[in-house]
Amino acid sequence: MIKMNKLMQEELLKIKDIDNTFDFTGKLSVINPEMYKVHDCVLMRINDKPKVSEETIEAAMKYKDFNYDYEHSEFLIGSYFEGITYEQSLRLGLDIVELWGYKLHALFPEDEFHIIMSVDIESEYDNRVMLRYYKYRGEDGFHYDLDELDKFVFDAILVNVVEAVENYDDEDEEIEDYEDNEEESENEM
Repeated sequence: MIKMNKLMQEELLKIKDIDNTFDFTGKLSVINPEMYKVHDCVLMRINDKPKVSEETIEAAMKYKDFNYDYEHSEFLIGSYFEGITYEQSLRLGLDIVELWGYKLHALFPEDEFHIIMSVDIESEYDNRVMLRYYKYRGEDGFHYDLDELDKFVFDAILVNVVEAVENYDDEDEEIEDYEDNEEESENEM
């Protein structure tokens, strides 16, 4: 489910005719980064950036820094791609938000996420499209209240809500995969 404020709706109208087949150079691992879990934090690894250690997460948790994944998943699209315009960054950001949603849901189906694209609409620079994600942790809620996105008057905000699979159980998935493979084998005979 995608939610956005009115400012983001206005920004997206600017790119309605732009497809995603433009040329640019950059670090393509941003589009499809390695995502991994340490304790309760879901983190991403771009290029040769080292993985975050368990000790680092434990120290953050000790100081009740439960926003660790939110703060460390932030990046500006223009910082990773050379020669990309604002409009192209916005178009690419939409694609990445969608891809990350599928990836997070596939890798961590028991978790719920908000994948956020924000744009500082007052900035005169092309490098102003920011992406990040946030894992839902119960009592601390999400970073943005989806019903109050229009309160942001200087930022265009889009949130891709990636819902958890209800009653997810790893063992159920393994049994279903086994049964599907067994049925395929029987049909081949």
